[in-house]
Amino acid sequence: MRRPKFAFFALAAVLLSASTAPSTAATIGYAESLGKLAVACGKDINRFCRKANLGGGQVAECLERHMSQVSGACKATSNEVSALLRKRAAARASVRHVCELDRLRFCGGIQPGNAQILGCMYQSRNALRPACRQALIDSGYEANLNPGPLGSQIHLTSGDILSSLVASSNTYVGLDVARMRQIAAQAARDPARANPLTRPPLFEQLDKLPQLTIAIYFDFNSARISPKSYRSIGLMADALYHPVLYGYCFLIVGNTDATGRREYNLKLSDRRAESIRQALINPFGIGRLRVDTLGLGEEQLLNRRNPKAAENRRVQLINVGQLPNNPNCPVVGEKNIK
Repeated sequence: MRRPKFAFFALAAVLLSASTAPSTAATIGYAESLGKLAVACGKDINRFCRKANLGGGQVAECLERHMSQVSGACKATSNEVSALLRKRAAARASVRHVCELDRLRFCGGIQPGNAQILGCMYQSRNALRPACRQALIDSGYEANLNPGPLGSQIHLTSGDILSSLVASSNTYVGLDVARMRQIAAQAARDPARANPLTRPPLFEQLDKLPQLTIAIYFDFNSARISPKSYRSIGLMADALYHPVLYGYCFLIVGNTDATGRREYNLKLSDRRAESIRQALINPFGIGRLRVDTLGLGEEQLLNRRNPKAAENRRVQLINVGQLPNNPNCPVVGEKNIK
């Protein structure tokens, strides 16, 4: 099985400017739109919405309550992002009806409800009827995954992201996530694992699966996602909506460095992973059964030579495969991790 590609998303990236032309506006991704929101509204969010998280629509509701007090740029951008979210949701709801004839023509051998239909239609996208093609574009399934420059050393392309996350086969990897949480809790209390320099990873199997490793900023000792990480969360949503990845399920794994108490770090990483999951569900509309979470704290350090190094503070987005005929597959499956 191929090794995963690790991509550290440096959050001081140059934001892409959203075009106002109708022909390109439909391809604007969540990463781009949320990046603009962070720039235009970052100060207002930190001023008026310090307790609001991105998940659950909390930030949107908070900005709406303080709309008369926020800056003009924030007001305009917030309205633009809200309109994009509504447009995407409406378009996705219409795709099945609008594209039914195209599905029968190009993907008739795939049963309705199978998430692989979207990948099939994507392969035939240039031959689709204009109405169906436009519905797919409006749904955001073809949103730009090229995040642009990500720091001085890294520049990911759409191909990089897809190749990192696409599995080499369609085999579903069953993970007993509940059992893994128990193992992690026991490990965090195990005195034999007290030394981070010699502490072995808990689940080496995870590092062999297709994944991206993403640096996400949170408030200090908090699960609140910082506005400067909104763009990275949006990019995760764009990737999960891509036709090539739409039929797959994912595990969000939170990790910390070795600063502080191990049990506290474990609980904090679990809360942070769940915070990301909630943001993917709302406002981005990812199916709640399609993503699960696991906090590992400092029990699976990326850099054991330097346990307090920044690269240990990361989130892994791991592709665990797909279940046939089920677009909302739960992550808990065959218990092949004991």
